[in-house]
This record gives sequence, structure tokens and C-alpha cells, in this order.
Amino acid sequence: MFEIYYQSKIPTIGWDFYIKIAITLSLILSFFFLRRLYEDKLKLSNLMDFRLLFSLALFYLTANIHAYYKRIESGKLVYVEGIIKELDISSSSSRSESFKVGKVSFGYNDFGTSGMFFANRAHDSKVIKEGNRVKISYLPEEDDNLIFEIKVFKPNVK
Repeated sequence: MFEIYYQSKIPTIGWDFYIKIAITLSLILSFFFLRRLYEDKLKLSNLMDFRLLFSLALFYLTANIHAYYKRIESGKLVYVEGIIKELDISSSSSRSESFKVGKVSFGYNDFGTSGMFFANRAHDSKVIKEGNRVKISYLPEEDDNLIFEIKVFKPNVK
């Protein structure tokens, strides 16, 4: 029997999705208030035009959320089941891990990997260790496979 160890928090269409739309709309509608706060109260108008800053932030967030949501909804999630092998953990300015399950390689970094995907940020070695049997759903990427969900095998003990 497999038990979910990690599952991404990427939103799907549900009530929380509509709340996020409402928050985004209220952010857009409060543009003038935020602009006045930025320019008058914080005295930052000389550093960067607020409209440009606001537009770039909104565009960046919208593009990222849309790209991940579209890929998941399009059914491009891939599943692999097997034993973790070739685990490599390295630490320098941030912590990186890589391993294989079957012929599929996974690699992530606790700083560089998007917060929407697994990166073992808690540094928990109970699941990600040599010899553990796991079932992983992931989004195939050019360099790394982004882990959407990890299930770990828990034998039925009676």
C-alpha cells in the first residue's frame, strides 16, 4: 500500500481558485492606492516607475501560474514506481539532492526549485533514501523532472 508523503499545492479549479481570482482582481483594483503609497509615503518614485514594477510583478506571477496549471491540466504528468537508487546529497550555499527511480533521474535544490514542487526542504531522510520504494508523479522538464507527488510504500503489518 502506498501512502502520500508529499503532494504539490498547485491550485485546481475549486473554491480556493475563485478566491485567488478575487484577490488578484482586488490587487488590480487597488492599483492607484498602492501607487500613492509607493510614491508618496515610501518616497520611492525616483527608483523605478510604479506602473512598470506593478506590471512586471503581475505578469511574472500570472505567467508562472498559468504555465504550471496548463501543463498539469493537459495531462502531461508522468508516473514512475520503483526503488530509490544512486542518491547523491550535496551542500554548499544550498542543499541539492539527486536520485533515480528506474531509469528516471530526479534532481532538485532547496533554493532553486520552485516552491510548487518537491525539493526536500525539511531535509527529511525518512523517505528519500536508498532502497525505499516510491511512486512519483512528475512533470518532465529539460534538465530536471519536477516532482508533483511522492507516495511511499508502507507494507501492511498485522
